[in-house]
Amino acid sequence: MNKTIKSPGGLTVRLVEALNGFRTKYGYWPSCVEMEASSIGVLATGCLTPLGFFLVQSKVDLVVGDDGKILAKGRNGDVFDYGDEGWRGEHQHDAYTWLGLDNWEDEE
Repeated sequence: MNKTIKSPGGLTVRLVEALNGFRTKYGYWPSCVEMEASSIGVLATGCLTPLGFFLVQSKVDLVVGDDGKILAKGRNGDVFDYGDEGWRGEHQHDAYTWLGLDNWEDEE
């Protein structure tokens, strides 16, 4: 049983890939992720365990943003828009490890 992730797909992957994409693009981890309120609720209750949600919030602020958008944001206006820039393949960074989340791929 995974201690931090309930559902490894969907929003969990989108969040992790937004973080990885930001790190790949700018060379540092973002401090904030904007997404719609209902998505934050689903992350908190359906995607992550309470521990997992706490770990995410200890690294990035989750703030309510525009519907349908997942934006990872950092300093000086740096933004990675998951919807526009999305997952483009392998990243050199591992947001699962940075966040302290269990790597669900190791569970298979």
